[in-house]
Amino acid sequence: MKITTLIENTKPEGTPFAIGHGLGLYVETNGLKLLFDNGPDDSFVENAALLGIDLKEVDLYVLSHAHYDHGGGLRTFLSMNGKATVWLSEFASDQCYSVGRTPEPRYIGIDSQLFEENSRRLRFVANEVCVNDSIRLFSVHDFNTFRPQFNSLLYTKRNGEMMPDDFRHELVMAITESGQNTIFTGCAHSGILNMVRTVQEKMPDNPVHAVVGGFHLLNTATKLLGELPETVRELARELNEAGVDKILTGHCTGTEGFELLKGILHNKLEALSTGKRFEI
Repeated sequence: MKITTLIENTKPEGTPFAIGHGLGLYVETNGLKLLFDNGPDDSFVENAALLGIDLKEVDLYVLSHAHYDHGGGLRTFLSMNGKATVWLSEFASDQCYSVGRTPEPRYIGIDSQLFEENSRRLRFVANEVCVNDSIRLFSVHDFNTFRPQFNSLLYTKRNGEMMPDDFRHELVMAITESGQNTIFTGCAHSGILNMVRTVQEKMPDNPVHAVVGGFHLLNTATKLLGELPETVRELARELNEAGVDKILTGHCTGTEGFELLKGILHNKLEALSTGKRFEI
């Protein structure tokens, strides 16, 4: 499996890539080309060109959850690519907001018109689905493990009423190669351990070899670490105990969170950064 970071909050020094607060990954696996999110805007298009990636040849697109920093360029992608289907939660049209950074709640969801304009190409996931023999998508089960505490800044509006976001619109993706799973998350609002355990429960014969994506350890209002250091260290220990061999993380994990994880996970952990390529 080959993974290219199309867009992330950072980039290697001296590189020409556009960056932004968000995440978008290009994945080549089992003869397929897919996008897992695409960041906050259209910058992924420029970066793809610099990396020699032809977005017209992408076979499918998976939206991790209904926040603009992961699906902000989806309309542009659909206008460029005439063949890819888009896989997303049945709740991806939830109206999502953040609080704390502005006097009024700030809308951070996906443009609802996009769903009406592109209904033919959308595939909604109710609970779980096999996209093909090697790619599966799951809603996340709650195993009473770590959940990011600064989810408390995130809300949805339903029937005109604001309520704490329960992240029913979030999916975890598992890709199976050589009998092992690599799981992908956008922000792991539902908790990265809950995601790992969901895949382990659903696919007990395929160990989770690698985890890729953001872990939402940031306080999104201050951009500083949003968890107690010992909480992050315990999260790293539990990922070790779950048998995960490789972790690629960035975006909402944050620099401080990454360094704390690194202190436990050592060479199992690598940083996502715009333009970086990985083989798993």
